[in-house]
Amino acid sequence: MLRVVLLLFILYSIAFSLACTWGAWKVYSYGNAILQEVEILKYSQPERSAFMDSLHKVSPKLNIKHRFVPLDSISPYLQKAVVAGEDAGFYFHPGFDVRAIAEALDANQKRKKTMFGGSTLTQQLAKNLFLSPQRSWERKIKELAYAVLMERYLGKDRILELYLNYAQWGKNIFGCETASQHYYKKPCAKLTVDQSVNLAAMLASPGRHHPEMRESRFMRERRNMIYRNMFPPKDSVLVDSLKGLTEP
Repeated sequence: MLRVVLLLFILYSIAFSLACTWGAWKVYSYGNAILQEVEILKYSQPERSAFMDSLHKVSPKLNIKHRFVPLDSISPYLQKAVVAGEDAGFYFHPGFDVRAIAEALDANQKRKKTMFGGSTLTQQLAKNLFLSPQRSWERKIKELAYAVLMERYLGKDRILELYLNYAQWGKNIFGCETASQHYYKKPCAKLTVDQSVNLAAMLASPGRHHPEMRESRFMRERRNMIYRNMFPPKDSVLVDSLKGLTEP
């Protein structure tokens, strides 16, 4: 009887070791594949994002407009407005924000439905560049993996540059340069404070809103929130003097 128990224990140990080895290999292969995709972004950018491709599959006749510009050709007002509107803690987190996720879960629980995602700007970029729009735990895990590796290998400036160039600013409009030319007939380097805030405000719902929608409560609340994050109370005296500037 003892021999049978010992044999079963040995067989179990072997099976467990093989399972752990296989799992470790799968995790390594999985992570290495993601890392290779992230490292490519150091020096080049994809012609289209995964989100653009999925949108084109749904609407093959849709003329997707997109143009890439470097970060130093993007208005600093727009850079600050997008961070203020999408991820105020962008420069302080490692790719994910535990507090934002907890707050989102709490808000969703109170409303009995998923309304807030708690995703950082880096996670949004990962989702747009690499992942399908279908929601699942597997996709969320991949999103976190991409986000952490992008923070590690790309850095904040490159992440912000990519985000601004692949964000959706209309049904078929992608990237801040295309959006600036479409809505304001000027390069994004010359956007004013007001124009930058308006563009940042529509990112939460780019298919439904125009940056100059003044009658929209949604846009009004988004603009106010972005101004508050860009100019804290001690700097509020600057807001009125900066609004309406014609040159950055």
